[in-house]
Amino acid sequence: MKKRVAAVITEFWDICHADVIITKMLEGFRLDGRLYRSTLEIAAIYVDQFPENDLSRELAAKHGIPILPSIRETLLVGSDSFDIDGILIIGEHGDYLDNEIGQTLYPRRRFFEECLNVMLEFDRIVPVFSDKGFAVIQEDIAWMYGQIKTRQIPFMSSSVVPYSRTRPSVEPFPAGSPLHKMFGFAYGPLERYMYHTIEMMQSVGERRACGESGIRSVRAYKGKAAIAQLLSEDWNGLYRTLGGFINLRDLDAFPDEVIEPAFVEIYYADGLRSGIATSNPEVLTFASAYQVYAHESPICREFLLQGQKPYIHFGRLVLEIEKFIHTRNPPHAFERSLLTAGALDACMRSLASGGEAIDTPHLLVQY
Repeated sequence: MKKRVAAVITEFWDICHADVIITKMLEGFRLDGRLYRSTLEIAAIYVDQFPENDLSRELAAKHGIPILPSIRETLLVGSDSFDIDGILIIGEHGDYLDNEIGQTLYPRRRFFEECLNVMLEFDRIVPVFSDKGFAVIQEDIAWMYGQIKTRQIPFMSSSVVPYSRTRPSVEPFPAGSPLHKMFGFAYGPLERYMYHTIEMMQSVGERRACGESGIRSVRAYKGKAAIAQLLSEDWNGLYRTLGGFINLRDLDAFPDEVIEPAFVEIYYADGLRSGIATSNPEVLTFASAYQVYAHESPICREFLLQGQKPYIHFGRLVLEIEKFIHTRNPPHAFERSLLTAGALDACMRSLASGGEAIDTPHLLVQY
């Protein structure tokens, strides 16, 4: 039996996040040779912005779905009752302002808050999926996390990367293994794509011995300082192992060829350290390395995305979203996305401060 959901979207155009998620739900998709039809019924849609290349009105008309002028009306599907089974928030893309430290102020908190107000008004909590991440700035991230915990809201948020196929296909090490250090590459616009790299590595790191204990601080370097950190004794070995794994053209020349280099260090409460190097323009894949013990060579893993339509890695995510709406059980702890969003915010604040370490007591969560 299909579950009825409402979709709350920033904007909808070809290959944007709304398209690669919602269109698959509306029209089906093929994955590994099999055609999948959605187990959800999209009852109504709210769209915040309508650019010239908007697809939402055409697609909604094709499928007989109303586009309503407010989030509240969308969740009520134009009636005076709240009887949908779930909410899909797509809070990525759109013409939104950047703040003084370069964060794009997507309205994810506003979207979530308006949805929460309807759920509280009707005393009915339904599962909420939010793409991608919690909110953008620390205050909004903390507020959303508090509401999700206090109201016991079934909540799922994720980068698509952890649900992609991997090379090699086996796990890098068993769940419960110790973990000493992680390293990965990030490409594209820093704020937008660093999120994916952090979440990719968090999805592996959280499985370590004793579970997740949270992040205590984040520090970001840029320019020559970033290159120096990459080539330091702490990270050079992991860089060279991972660079060899993905066949970098020249391991010695690569650091000096990176455009606007940045390097991010994440310090976990239990002593785990994570390093991320930006890699434009050469590296266009999500790859990372994991070192179990300090004296061991790291184990590398690449997360494989389809670089053209139909972007089938999003099909794998769609299946997880639909299962979540049906079961109310997210496929991973929502604290994962709290740490991802919070670490990215701290990264941006560290870069804006000139490289100061940013303490993150709000990210000291256990799961």
